[in-house]
Amino acid sequence: MNAIKTKLTFHLGAMRRAVSLFLFAIAVAVALWAIAPPRALSQPRAQDRNLALGKIAPWVLQHTGGGNQAEFLVVLRDQADLRGAQALATKQQKGRYVRDVLWNKAQATQGPLLTWLRQRNIAHRSYYIVNLIWVKGNFDVALELAARPDVARVEGNPHIRNRLPQPGPVVEAPRSLQRPATIEPGINYTHAPQVWAQGFTGQTIVVASADIGARCTHNGP
Repeated sequence: MNAIKTKLTFHLGAMRRAVSLFLFAIAVAVALWAIAPPRALSQPRAQDRNLALGKIAPWVLQHTGGGNQAEFLVVLRDQADLRGAQALATKQQKGRYVRDVLWNKAQATQGPLLTWLRQRNIAHRSYYIVNLIWVKGNFDVALELAARPDVARVEGNPHIRNRLPQPGPVVEAPRSLQRPATIEPGINYTHAPQVWAQGFTGQTIVVASADIGARCTHNGP
């Protein structure tokens, strides 16, 4: 009888040790998982990062490098469908329809993104003609926005300054008409000086002009 009890005690002890080892192995596996996830599960994250980078314009990548901030436009994937305006009769109806559809689309889709920006105190401004949001941030902000499924792309918003030619000095017109110092080439080509020499200087002749671009209802003199 004592031998049976001894064997039973031995088997129970072995079973406890086996269960303890099994639980210890599970704990170690969980700890290792938290510290270093398997390579197979880290690949989608890298792939998502590459997809997000592909949605960011090169200008944004260039101007947000080194921790710098830049202005960029976050274009949402869901854009308004304006084809319904084709069935409307008047221009006023079409304009009202287009405005309402654009506005409602922005109001319906920008909420989560605007909340995300407000929570992080990121400068932004909402637009609705194109369903997008103006944002000022660094590369990390642009990357997180591009990784969102509701964002189609992140475009740059550079400041463009046109260098237009400046007007020259103002030349005041003479108080009275002055006779030109020379005869223009076209006048000589038509032999007008020879006609003038014969005494024909245009007296009693009415000169008129025609221009298809003139507006006959113009109220000027």
